[in-house]
Amino acid sequence: MAPRIGPFGEWALPYSPVIDSLRGAIVRPLAALILFVALAVAHTWPLATAPATLSRNDNKDTVLNAWAIAWVAHALVTDPRHVLDGNIFHPERHTIAFSDPVIVPGALAVPIRAAGAGPVLTYNLLLLAGYALSAWAMQWLAWRWTGDYGASLVAGSLFAFNAHSLVSMGHIQAIHAYGLPLLLLGLDGLCRPDRRRLWDGLLVGAATALLALTSGYLAIFGIVCGLTVVAARWPELREPPLRPLITASLAGAVLIAVLVLPVLRAYREMRQAQGFSRSLDLVAAMSANGAAYAATPARVHERWARDVYQRAEPKDSLFPGIVATLLALAGVVSLEAGLRDPRVRVAVALAIVGVVLSFGPATPVYDVFYRAVPFASSVRAASRFGVLWLSGLALLAAFGTAALTRRWPRMAIVTSVLAVAAVNVEAFRGPVPYVRAPEPSPIYDTLAALPPGVVAEMPFWWRPIDVPRNANYMLDSTRHWKPLLNGYSGFTPESYRKRADILWYFPFRAASFAELDRAGVSYVVLHLPEYGSQRREARELIAASGRWRIAAASDDVVLYERIR
Repeated sequence: MAPRIGPFGEWALPYSPVIDSLRGAIVRPLAALILFVALAVAHTWPLATAPATLSRNDNKDTVLNAWAIAWVAHALVTDPRHVLDGNIFHPERHTIAFSDPVIVPGALAVPIRAAGAGPVLTYNLLLLAGYALSAWAMQWLAWRWTGDYGASLVAGSLFAFNAHSLVSMGHIQAIHAYGLPLLLLGLDGLCRPDRRRLWDGLLVGAATALLALTSGYLAIFGIVCGLTVVAARWPELREPPLRPLITASLAGAVLIAVLVLPVLRAYREMRQAQGFSRSLDLVAAMSANGAAYAATPARVHERWARDVYQRAEPKDSLFPGIVATLLALAGVVSLEAGLRDPRVRVAVALAIVGVVLSFGPATPVYDVFYRAVPFASSVRAASRFGVLWLSGLALLAAFGTAALTRRWPRMAIVTSVLAVAAVNVEAFRGPVPYVRAPEPSPIYDTLAALPPGVVAEMPFWWRPIDVPRNANYMLDSTRHWKPLLNGYSGFTPESYRKRADILWYFPFRAASFAELDRAGVSYVVLHLPEYGSQRREARELIAASGRWRIAAASDDVVLYERIR
């Protein structure tokens, strides 16, 4: 067999279908992953320069999620059955379920934490991984759908690095969205009468589990994706053979049941115990408005975006980019099949459904969705349905890029490179502002070595506007993992509110000492700077109570241990 003449002349490897197959199965996907890792570093710059210390810790949701991931990683190793029983809001159960479960990111964090990484470094590494993996999954889907490698890189970039995702660094669960493209890929296989393999059903089940075990929002997005695909491709689903479709679907359902039902049961128990739901009035307050679809943090649109943010007060950032919009339009009008292509129909339907649902109760559709879809009443920020809009647009942009490269085949590589570069440049918002994460006080190492017991951190924040300040206490608790009376999450239980009415006045009222007794608190951590000019009086009152002794102290923090 004659050698193929390449850039290295006759020394190039001889041509072989096996080599070409390996190139398609390994080299190109690996190259795509490397590209997306580099793009993740670029879009979050300068995070990679100091990932152990740089943080968005000024955003309390970042701190909440850093704690949650650390807890899940800890519980998966020490007590997997109680992975949702976070150590906050003692003695409440299922406290992880007060927000998103983040079990998938937490599982990915296990080896990182085992290697000695702190919660900030763990969070940052998982943030970069989430961006790269989400882009990679969408690239795989777009490659399968268009057959065009360059177009798939465009879709991956648009899905992972867009206006919404780049302002959502504090919500890492939203970044780990790779389950959505995988779900669409599995559903596509089930819709095709000539395919319908067991693998497609299992992929649907695994992708759904990834979504549900990462975020409640993603789980509901997955339900909406499934309904959208069924509506857009119903004629195909009805075509025989139906037995492989039923078998594969049942296999996927069994996988979902095994992986997700225990978590859903815990969420249901929490909702019943706490009376948890989101009213339509609250949803309306956090729904998108027209300005959201013009809002972007991108540098190239800085002047325009500043005006949008200041004058129109957008309820989210959902602008897809000019290049992405033009490519998406090309995907609809340039293809020979156009909307007759079922995959194009799915992409268009996803974009439309995402826009409609993002406006929340402003449209009558949302009321039906709210009452008919399981767990839809848990959604607070309807604007996040804009993710489906951006997903559909990313796929349409891939179809558009593929159409352009087919139209001008000699310029295919140049067209693809320019498209990938353009959509990333238009989305770029760097350098991203970060803060330096503070080092925990050494008293938490002392606390970790003390016998088991409940911890109360003071001040015990009372006003709803101040409750998020408990997030710092939670992050510090990753040093000792003892039960914590304090807490912050997407939901605040009534038990915390009642307790805060009393403990806010610690140690200046006798009732606060009695409340600590009732709660079974063994350790109190007093943060002196928060007491200002009353810090000396606070310490004197604690000493005078005769119930507590100092176990450790620094200039800013005092650890008290109950006198037994």
